[in-house]
Amino acid sequence: MNNNNPSKKQRQRRGQTSGRTPSRNMYDVLNGFFERHELFFFRLSMILSALMCVLMFDVKVTQSGDDCDYLIAADTFWHHFTFPSAHGPLYSIVLSPFVGLFGMKLILLKSLSSIFIVLSIWLFYKSFRGKVPAVILMPALLLTGVCSYLFFYASHTYSEPLFMLMQGLFIYFFSSYFLGEEEVSCSPKRDWRKYLILAGLALGMTLTRSIGYGVLGAVILFFAIRLRWKDLLCMVAASALVFGLFKVIQALVWPGSGEAYALTSVLNRDAYNPALGMEDFPGLVRRFIENSNIYFSSFLTQFLGLIGERPSNYITIKPVRTILIYALYALSMAVIFKRNKALLFTGLYVGAMIFATFLLLQAMWAQDRLIVIYYPFILLFLLGGICYLFQIGKLRKGFLIYPVAALLVCVGTLSITKNRIERNLPVLQHNLMGDPLYGWTPDWQNFVRGSQWAVQHLEKDAVILSRKPSISKVYTGRDFAASFQAMVAPNDVLEGLSYEDRTLVVVSVTRQVPQGEPLRYIVTSQVDQFTIDGVQTKGVYVYAVPNGELDKITEQLQSQQIKYTLDYNDFLAQSKTINNMRIYDPDMMCQHLTDSKIDYLLLPQLRMDPMKKNGMFINNIHRFVWYISLKDPERFRLVHTEGSDEPCEIVKFVR
Repeated sequence: MNNNNPSKKQRQRRGQTSGRTPSRNMYDVLNGFFERHELFFFRLSMILSALMCVLMFDVKVTQSGDDCDYLIAADTFWHHFTFPSAHGPLYSIVLSPFVGLFGMKLILLKSLSSIFIVLSIWLFYKSFRGKVPAVILMPALLLTGVCSYLFFYASHTYSEPLFMLMQGLFIYFFSSYFLGEEEVSCSPKRDWRKYLILAGLALGMTLTRSIGYGVLGAVILFFAIRLRWKDLLCMVAASALVFGLFKVIQALVWPGSGEAYALTSVLNRDAYNPALGMEDFPGLVRRFIENSNIYFSSFLTQFLGLIGERPSNYITIKPVRTILIYALYALSMAVIFKRNKALLFTGLYVGAMIFATFLLLQAMWAQDRLIVIYYPFILLFLLGGICYLFQIGKLRKGFLIYPVAALLVCVGTLSITKNRIERNLPVLQHNLMGDPLYGWTPDWQNFVRGSQWAVQHLEKDAVILSRKPSISKVYTGRDFAASFQAMVAPNDVLEGLSYEDRTLVVVSVTRQVPQGEPLRYIVTSQVDQFTIDGVQTKGVYVYAVPNGELDKITEQLQSQQIKYTLDYNDFLAQSKTINNMRIYDPDMMCQHLTDSKIDYLLLPQLRMDPMKKNGMFINNIHRFVWYISLKDPERFRLVHTEGSDEPCEIVKFVR
């Protein structure tokens, strides 16, 4: 692996293979400029990358809690040697000694992400130096070094930074072995080590993110296109050996650990509702199109600075942008195909990874981190395609389009980066000055402080239920119980409901009803579909009232002008026509809390829309408590309220 500056003859040879003429045209001038100052631009890009890590640093965890899950898995691996199969396991394993020795030190753990990303950019440069013209590589390197979307993940404990490092290592070694100017014939006896190294790095990619399997597809495609059949067979054999050996070790050391993401789960129509079945071929095509529009038309165009910054929960779908990006990719592949091996492999790699991502992941995820890990390679490939396009025949006269395009991307990227840094710096300053929750809205601040209050003031062995148990643990160091979906009873429970000494009363939920009555079920629908006493409602209470109390209860309902009916059969007939009906059983829900040994529940008012304070909050735990309280209001006792604006209540469950 020769890291010396390319000689003049090598530069001339690259220029000839790229199709340029010996005359000093704009390409020659720009490429010569970047070659002469290559070391300066490399150092500048590394300085910018390190600076971006600092300026975009965030000491807080993300509100999804996924980043906290990696830390908890690392802690569990260190103390119990439990294989972290719920997420990409390698990242948690790498974090485990830091978590085990230093605890949940967020700044330390987040700094590791910064190191991983900076190293990945260094490897990006090393992989393509001398193999891609400097006029393409240097702009791609500099633009990567100022992309705020990429460096957002440089201070979060997601697996993306480690994946970028593993990706960089794989491509660096692959470039060193197979992307040189001369193609050396394969000799398995002589070269077996390099195939095993690549297979081991591919395994590392898959253990960091399951999508890492796609790199093998890119390698196979590259060898097949280049007619390097021995290399293809050796790579397949080495991968089968390395992956098979790991599976054997995993089965022996961690039996039953399984995969982080099963293929059956990613092929489900709904990630949270397997009952809806698996996607058929038209469904997969529709998923691919939807993901293409989300990630290309919205996310990638923001990375490139071609459209203004959008809020994280706001996705702009413009199919024409998607079509243009696919067209540019196809054109770049056609232009580069026989002109540059390194860019050909880059295009195959990007294509394989993105194709697998769009096909396998449900469109509901819609997270920019799923493609930002490929951004340096996407940028390099597209810039390479444009650059080589304007070195063909008469198109050379239009080469000015290439620097103009790079300049537009630079201006847009810097504009977005400037705005994001200006927003982040005051928050970072407050965080480092002793207010670690500054920058969060009151609902999240009160949730974390409520978790901390609970740990400080409640019994040491109390079981506390949290909406985000991983976040609660990271900020307190104590385990919390995970929240659960509201218990839904099967529809047929309404069929056999009858009593000899009681009368079934169906009451509209449009107004509050007397508490403490013998409530049996709460039945709801998404819209007003039930008709009770001539009035439409989207929910009812089903009471089993003792016959001796019936007159008193109906008088109460009438005096409060609450609609009700004693015609249970009519209600039952209505219920059979409603597909999205849900039935809640307060007794069953109460028993579930008892069986789970829950002592306290956190009731935060976490906004449904993080960007808006409109009174709408995630209320699944609140509904759980409310449904039980309708039957037995003495079951819960308020012990503490954290905050007055969007508070977090802590209630005790009385068994």
